[in-house]
Amino acid sequence: MIQQASPSAPAAPGMAADLAASRRREADAALAELGHASTAARRAIVEAMIASGRLETPEQLLHDAREKAPATSLATVYRTLERLDAAGRIKRATLASGAVGYGFCGTGHHEHAICLRCGLLQPIRPCLVSDAPDLAGFQVSSHVLDFYGLCARCASEAGATSSGSAEAEGTGRPA
Repeated sequence: MIQQASPSAPAAPGMAADLAASRRREADAALAELGHASTAARRAIVEAMIASGRLETPEQLLHDAREKAPATSLATVYRTLERLDAAGRIKRATLASGAVGYGFCGTGHHEHAICLRCGLLQPIRPCLVSDAPDLAGFQVSSHVLDFYGLCARCASEAGATSSGSAEAEGTGRPA
């Protein structure tokens, strides 16, 4: 079963406040797992990733994080991404543009479906690969299985406009 990524559509006022509080709690929990203080900049970076639901470049994360924490630096973005990656809390993948994008992952192992056009990061649960595959004596410690293609919206748009916009592809942002 495929679970949808966090929607970025506007919610009702009460729901929006609940969603924002939930994102703050999730960001704080992820940072606490790393054993580091939950600074305004780190929290803003993680919240930007959670709110997006897409693969984002470090530069885009910097831009988004600065809306809540203006003093955030690109070095802080990279250090935070490095720590979250080491803890297994983010997905790192190459976008169609060739840039590396990062998306926040919830807890627990899972695979992803990744839209090559807009960067939508959709978790797939449960894991599609057995925890202990029989590989003739090979001891598996982990695995990676990702699916690349177009999300429903991008596939629909691609069908409607066969020429498409090459400039928007792989940016991690909707066309």
